[in-house]
Amino acid sequence: MTKTSEGAESFRVDADPVSQWLDWEEQANLVGFRASTQPVEVSVVWVPRTELEVHILPGAPPEIVDRFIRGDQVCFPRHPLNTDASVAWFDAPESERWTARFTASRTLALPGPESGAPLTSLKLATNYPHPDFHQPEKTKLREEAIGAVDWARGLARMDRLLEPLAEIALVSEVLVVLAAGRESGFMVRDLRFFQDGNYYLPALSLPFVGGPIARAHDADFEAFWGHHFAATVGRLKARLFARYGLWYETPNPQNVLVQLSPQLRPTGTLVFRDVGDGECATDAFTTTKQPWTRLESDLRPETQNSFWAFGEAAEHTVDAETLARWYLQHDDGYFGELADWFPELAPPQDIAPEARLDHWNRSLREARATEAITNGFARRGPRNAAP
Repeated sequence: MTKTSEGAESFRVDADPVSQWLDWEEQANLVGFRASTQPVEVSVVWVPRTELEVHILPGAPPEIVDRFIRGDQVCFPRHPLNTDASVAWFDAPESERWTARFTASRTLALPGPESGAPLTSLKLATNYPHPDFHQPEKTKLREEAIGAVDWARGLARMDRLLEPLAEIALVSEVLVVLAAGRESGFMVRDLRFFQDGNYYLPALSLPFVGGPIARAHDADFEAFWGHHFAATVGRLKARLFARYGLWYETPNPQNVLVQLSPQLRPTGTLVFRDVGDGECATDAFTTTKQPWTRLESDLRPETQNSFWAFGEAAEHTVDAETLARWYLQHDDGYFGELADWFPELAPPQDIAPEARLDHWNRSLREARATEAITNGFARRGPRNAAP
């Protein structure tokens, strides 16, 4: 289809939202991260389950798990760009092949958008996540994988204590497989919600296609995305902290997607992936009474990280003045969300913007914080959820 607005150029969008998401991932992206839009073949080895550490995570759909685990054998896919022989089963005989698509990282989308099967993604060990980027450290998955397992189980516990998560979709691991005692492995994520008819714009692609989308709605680029991305990503990152007690270590635009309606209007929902990279700022992993009870390390809004590389997008570069205003909108959203959750700890209205972070780091450690945090969760318990 074609989106147009008066005085704006024609903007073509694929009728298949999944195909369009992959195209934005692959092509409307930083030059260094662009990948082929063509399907790629993934070599798969059957490995005895006894040689693996297999973690089936909360909510894992049987139809996804069954694709990988077949009785006492597990399908172990190999990244098509890897050349490092230290990766487990590097030269083992191939058992079968799957068709996948590259994204903007070492993650592959599986199966292709033409398939009616549930959409998943694979994060695989490889020394070449992109054809021209040699990153030998990317062959090591163990630390990240175990972190993802811990977070998946922790989030499931906290979700049982709270009303449903609103305006945020988390791309969660449903299956993690590691070679026993080794660094190699793979992680499977459930992407079925990408098949819901909405479009999903990777935030890293915003400098490239954000202008045409704003103009399709007769809106100014800076104002449109200041509202629909800058303020929203700040607010929802704070919601992740308030709800789960984590600070999102990698909220860069590669790990955030904007949900768009079929008419390409932002819905207000953001998708966060690689949440397993987050760090716990609280006692969320040691308490069971509520999601968390105390702050143990400083908050990290990571403001500029959420706009990483927006100022390095060649002819699509976002100018420094716009970025500076977006940073302010981000922080207004972030600290405003904290005040909504814990109003008893909110700073005075006239506090200087640069003093807000120090205020929250201090107030969340004060004696009065215990009751304020408990009250925040009480207002958002499952009994308060809308029917």
